[in-house]
Amino acid sequence: MKILDILLVTPVRIALGALFVFAAFLKLKDPQAFAESVKAFKIFDLDTAAHLVVMAAFAIPWLEMLCGILLIFGLWTRAAALVLTGLILAFIAGIISVLIRDLDVSCGCFGDYEWPCKGNIGTCHVFRNIVLLAAALLVLWRSGGPISLDRLRLKTKTVDSDQAQA
Repeated sequence: MKILDILLVTPVRIALGALFVFAAFLKLKDPQAFAESVKAFKIFDLDTAAHLVVMAAFAIPWLEMLCGILLIFGLWTRAAALVLTGLILAFIAGIISVLIRDLDVSCGCFGDYEWPCKGNIGTCHVFRNIVLLAAALLVLWRSGGPISLDRLRLKTKTVDSDQAQA
């Protein structure tokens, strides 16, 4: 399993982390555009919960940034992957909601770098998020791999406990 972890899990973990750091950076660079995108999904009733749009537009990019950085370094990998799994599931639910309600909405996920999905929200966005979900679940299942700060942290704890027993 070490070969699988080195050749698959570690690159997936780092790529997923980098992707979410990039997405967060784009959202933080233009928070108003991201807030408009959140508003366009019409998840929240704007008459009574406009503050939730602002909160989501603020919290989501910072969560993505934090989890992405943790994944890149392989620190608290499973916790970061679990949070991203929850976010991705919420994104999928939001996209499906837009599709069911037949709203004319463009995705604010990656700004001008929407790939491979171009244009308004469609089934491509669902499939793209399913791929991201699969990557997050792989990292959640296998953890950080042998090249991670988690592995170093666990080895340090093992050495400390062995020394304490001696």
